[in-house]
Amino acid sequence: MSFRDDLKQKVLVFDGSMGRMLFENGLGVGTCPEEWNLSHPEILRKIYKGYVDAGSDIIQTNTFQSHIIKLDEYGLKDKHYEINYQAAKLAKEVAGGKCYVAASMGPLGKLLEPFGDLTFEKAYDTFKAQIIAVADGGADIISLETFTDISELRIALLAAKENCSLPVICSVSYEQNGRTLMGTEPGICAAILHSMGADLIGTNCSFGPEYMIRIAESYGKTGLPFSVKPNAGLPGIVDGKQVFKETPEGFAGFVPEFLRNGARLLGGCCGTTPRYIAEIAKLVRETDVENKEITGIRPDVDYITSASQKIPFAAIGAAGLGRLDVNADATLRDSLKDGDIDAVTDAAMDLLDEDSDIIIVDADLENSEDSLLLAKVVKEAQTYLKQPFILKSNNIKVLDAALRVYKGRAGYISHAPQAAGMFEKYGAVDCGGFLINEK
Repeated sequence: MSFRDDLKQKVLVFDGSMGRMLFENGLGVGTCPEEWNLSHPEILRKIYKGYVDAGSDIIQTNTFQSHIIKLDEYGLKDKHYEINYQAAKLAKEVAGGKCYVAASMGPLGKLLEPFGDLTFEKAYDTFKAQIIAVADGGADIISLETFTDISELRIALLAAKENCSLPVICSVSYEQNGRTLMGTEPGICAAILHSMGADLIGTNCSFGPEYMIRIAESYGKTGLPFSVKPNAGLPGIVDGKQVFKETPEGFAGFVPEFLRNGARLLGGCCGTTPRYIAEIAKLVRETDVENKEITGIRPDVDYITSASQKIPFAAIGAAGLGRLDVNADATLRDSLKDGDIDAVTDAAMDLLDEDSDIIIVDADLENSEDSLLLAKVVKEAQTYLKQPFILKSNNIKVLDAALRVYKGRAGYISHAPQAAGMFEKYGAVDCGGFLINEK
């Protein structure tokens, strides 16, 4: 059996917090947790074994922030590969074939352009380096978790799918308003991640199990299986120390509700320990969902999306269209040729006053030597325009570059014969059949 097969056949149990267990075993404030993969392997063995013995079907490596950017802050950049490789190797040894090993990978802690200095390329290369190291170390799964920006998670997923063949879990952290910090709702996250090939969507961290019921309900409406890893309630401070007040029994009491909504992987995040996982495992083993294959479910994710809005496929033909047409707008075209990206901002701002459901971005420019032209337009325009985009071009290189950096699930229109099936890795949707008047 494989993780993908097991996910169809039964409910699986994740592990709990790595951070709490490290602190309970002596990790000091200001110390790099991931460096302990090299200097304190015996403690990591103990933590991994605790979760295996508690009933985890999947344990996660101590690699949540062992990417180059973070390790460089500790002066450990040169040990990046070794730290990640050894983490996966050690976990595999402890697992001993009894459970799967998922390589934990979190966000980079930097804001993407235009809100920060982190470029798409830098983020991609950073995720890629860590993915290669943990895959070489023997990880069975890539676990992308605690992401609050769907555009960053999208980059990490691309890096995983393009640089290894491992299954990928994509887990998002939501605010109490039911959206991510950047404003994306669960249904949109699900549509984007599923269309790009994520093997499992999920949610973790943020708050306790009671508040995650709402997220589980939203995921459940998509028809997709998903994972849930809540914190052990909201922490409080007692005698100057952080204390999680949710008991293992109370925590596990929410398991039936998660299962009713379609969860197929259950575990814990901040504050949870092997005791919490043991309670979850006990309930999961007793439930009648166990060993029942998911059949006949058609995922309800037929949308094109931005990072904050979605349009069903069936509504595209009747949707109001706004246009950002580089071909037709001579002023915009000439400005871009001169490197003036501010012209895109002006054009996007003009569209803010229009009542449109979808933005058509047209930049065919077959004679242009700048294959990144459409990508530049998209990167700038999506900062201001929240509607889903349909990108239009017969230049395959131009279209590929633009779909790569789009934050949502884009539509596209292209009459190039090689376009068919070429953009599936971006989750992109051929909208030519929905908008038959677009030439």
